[in-house]
Formats: sequence, C-alpha cells, structure tokens
Amino acid sequence: MYVIIVGCELIGARVAKELANLNQDVVVIERDDSKLEQLSSGFNGMYLHGIEFDQDNLIQAGIEKADVVLALTDDDNLNITVSLVASKVFNVKRVIAQVIDPNRRYLYELLNIESFSPIKMGVNSLLSKLDIAPVEQLIQVSSGIEITRIEVKRVLPIKVREVFEQANTQISVLVHNGVSSICDGDSRIEYGDLVVCSHHVRDRKKLTELLVEED
Repeated sequence: MYVIIVGCELIGARVAKELANLNQDVVVIERDDSKLEQLSSGFNGMYLHGIEFDQDNLIQAGIEKADVVLALTDDDNLNITVSLVASKVFNVKRVIAQVIDPNRRYLYELLNIESFSPIKMGVNSLLSKLDIAPVEQLIQVSSGIEITRIEVKRVLPIKVREVFEQANTQISVLVHNGVSSICDGDSRIEYGDLVVCSHHVRDRKKLTELLVEED
C-alpha cells in the first residue's frame, strides 16, 4: 500500500512509523522541520519538507499513485483542504482526515470527508470507563455512521434481528462471558454482554434506550 501522510504531529509521526514497520510505502509531508525530527533516524519511509496542500509537493510525494492519503495536521482547515485536493483534484480513492475540534465535525460530514476525532473518541472511552457514558464510540466512519461498543444493561434478552428492526442498528460482534463471536440474526443478547454495533448517530438514543435502559 502506498500511503501519504500529511502532517507530522504526534499521531502522524506514530502512524508513519507503524506503517513503515509493516513494510508499507509511506511518504510524510510537513512544513516544519522540527516536527519531522519525530520520525527519528530509524524511519524506513520517505519525508518531504513543504506546504502540505501544495499540488507540486503532493505530486512529488507520489499522490498520483497513492492508495490512501491521511490528513493528520493540527489544523482543521488544513486537513479539510488537503482532503478535498486529494479526493477532488487527484482522485485518491481513500482519504481520511483527523478532526481537531469535535464541534467542527459537521464540516467534514457536509463535504463527505471520511474522518475520525481522537479527542471525541478519547472522551467517550474515558466516560465509558467511568460508567457515565453507556455507549463508547470506536470510530465515526462518514455521513454520520459510527461504530460503537455497548455494555448491555437490558434485563430481558433480545435477538440481534430485533435490535436491527427496532433501532436500525447492525450488531456484528457479541462478547458473552468473555467469549467473542460473530453475530447472526438469531444471536441472543443478554444482560452484561458487550456488543459492537454499526449505526447512524441519529439512532444512538433509540439504541441506548433499547439496550441500556432497563425494562
């Protein structure tokens, strides 16, 4: 896989090194030389010093053959610009951007940019561990679709098929008594189970009422 990473912040540098260690072709673009130092001398990929959304720099980085472009700068405007240039100008099939300010997530959705929010994911994960938030968002894919993990607090058992019918949610993984399994429509969900779900954000409340609020 040929991956271009735009931005060498903490996440960008870490992802670049991990991909390079997995023998993927990686090129990092960053305008700040000091940030490129995070890659260290052991980095097996390539890096390019320059303005992240400059088309000449992107071409030099090999964007015309890129399978994926990751926009991982610390600026939402820059991440959005890079994503649009990569997808609309160079027709890169997969572009994923980091959301810096969770309140601006809607902009990415309006522009159909696949994105993820480390801050939002971290907050949800922490609240879930504190038993304050019953639903832990693992990732938001695009257009409002998210993948979540829920600890079931429903007293009465329910089948996976019924969850889809009542909450427009697809449950793919069920963890029962510490054993994980792939679900089918007849899989039975019980109190204390963990489930991994795919659904639209607008259906989260309905899903929570179905699986978390006790009957």
